[in-house]
Amino acid sequence: MYQYPNAASGLKLMFIGQILAIVGVLLIWVPLVGSLIVIAGGVVEILGLYKASGDDESYRTALMFIAISVVVNLIAGFLEPGILTSLLSVVATILSLLAVIQVCTTTSNLLHSVGNEALSQRGSTVIKLYVVCTVVSLACSVLGVIPIVNIVAGLVSIVAAIAQLVGYVLYLMFLYSSSKALA
Repeated sequence: MYQYPNAASGLKLMFIGQILAIVGVLLIWVPLVGSLIVIAGGVVEILGLYKASGDDESYRTALMFIAISVVVNLIAGFLEPGILTSLLSVVATILSLLAVIQVCTTTSNLLHSVGNEALSQRGSTVIKLYVVCTVVSLACSVLGVIPIVNIVAGLVSIVAAIAQLVGYVLYLMFLYSSSKALA
């Protein structure tokens, strides 16, 4: 049975990066501290992807998606709010989704190669939930600008946000469990 120590430690770093990002968001009201923790979480996640790519080059594709997403978000941050910033936000969301899909697919393939089918299937579940929630959220954002329809879009958006939170927790659990299974 093969072991993937780089992928295992990379996924663990990604998990830690995600946890740091959550803590940073919760502490965003503390000037500078929350922002620095969010940035640190992003850096740790990128380092994790880089480390994981030592066992499978497909993690570099996810790294590329995240890097482009960061650049798109930076560009959007310097622009005045409007249609272009909204489009850039959609692009960044799609790139982030593609990164999650790539990480889950690659990790599932590695888990399959070590014979852990149950955990491999969990990656597929995370992908499906992430895709559906992202599509629904993006559709609600677009429909939210139409009068009357925006009320329904807002309600659907709340349900999608809750489902997305569940998906995020499943993603975190998948990263953590996979880091243990591939070590």
